[in-house]
Amino acid sequence: MRSAEAHHQRGRELTGAGKFPQAVVELTEAISLKPNLASAWNARGYAYLRMRAYTHAIADFSEAIRLNPAYANAWHNRAVARRASGDQAGAAADGEKASVLERQ
Repeated sequence: MRSAEAHHQRGRELTGAGKFPQAVVELTEAISLKPNLASAWNARGYAYLRMRAYTHAIADFSEAIRLNPAYANAWHNRAVARRASGDQAGAAADGEKASVLERQ
């Protein structure tokens, strides 16, 4: 049985290779093994974003942010997903929060 971290790493590799549905499977397994792994939520959200599944992406980025409110990359990714889904105000707010965190 592989660890949450191993599934997370494999999911990121699959994302890097453009195999987004397979990445979602691996990252979902990582999340099921370690639900508080904010980076896995962010990574799965990114795979969903690349698949244009914006509702799922936003939900995953929101969970990553809930788990780690200082996670600048999750704020940035949620801004991109919100912009793509048509939520310009939400995207602007998330983008500003990401910028603030990145400067800290």
